[in-house]
Amino acid sequence: MDDVIFSREDRIELITLNRPDMLNAINGSILTLLSRKLNDLALDDDVRAVVMTGSGKGFSTGADLTGSDMRSDVNTPVGMRLSTQLYSSVIQAMAELEKPIIGAINGVAAGAGCNLALACDILIAAESARFIEVFVRRGLVADAGGTFFLPRRVGLAKAKELMFTGEAVDAAQALELGLINKVVPDDRLMDEAMDLARRLARGPTRAIGMMKSMLNRSYESDLRTALEREATLQGIAVSTADVLEGVTSFLEKRQPEFKGK
Repeated sequence: MDDVIFSREDRIELITLNRPDMLNAINGSILTLLSRKLNDLALDDDVRAVVMTGSGKGFSTGADLTGSDMRSDVNTPVGMRLSTQLYSSVIQAMAELEKPIIGAINGVAAGAGCNLALACDILIAAESARFIEVFVRRGLVADAGGTFFLPRRVGLAKAKELMFTGEAVDAAQALELGLINKVVPDDRLMDEAMDLARRLARGPTRAIGMMKSMLNRSYESDLRTALEREATLQGIAVSTADVLEGVTSFLEKRQPEFKGK
């Protein structure tokens, strides 16, 4: 059984973590498969949106602490640093992918699984979903991009509270905090996620990708840097076929048919 299932529908890549008996605990195989696929998707013009979810009753409980296929020296400073860098390669690839990633969060998302979810661009959660920055319960520091994404979603003070206490946040609380974008009944989760993915896949993929890049850097930029980046990327956007289609469809009073080019 593959630890990650990849499938494609309507120019959408569906990524499913597939260790349901372990609540999709993350092992080396999952990280390697994700890293390779995300790098491939960056160059695959046929894909214009991505949906990530988990099989079974949970999204992911985080790192597989049994360590069955991780480095034998994972409990040493060097071994742990190298292992963490494998997580980092996945998170970096998600952030840099110039296509929208929708997280369809079913059940628990804990530790590195929670932060993998937070690395998605838009989060839709089932009513049964729970988010837990569980690291403190194990005496560990947060990794997998959590210290970057969490305060950007909920603010610094709340991020400290969630990481320092390790308290679980249910779907309704997560929505109220701005941690996620939408809560839906469990049996509607994948329909809602795929509907949004189809909508985004019909959009101007290059423009969406460039806006994602700018927004991911917005908290690090002063106004001048942001304006210069906007001007540079707008210069690139205006040369795309989708801009011509967008303007033409406006003048012709019809819906645009973007090609992602």
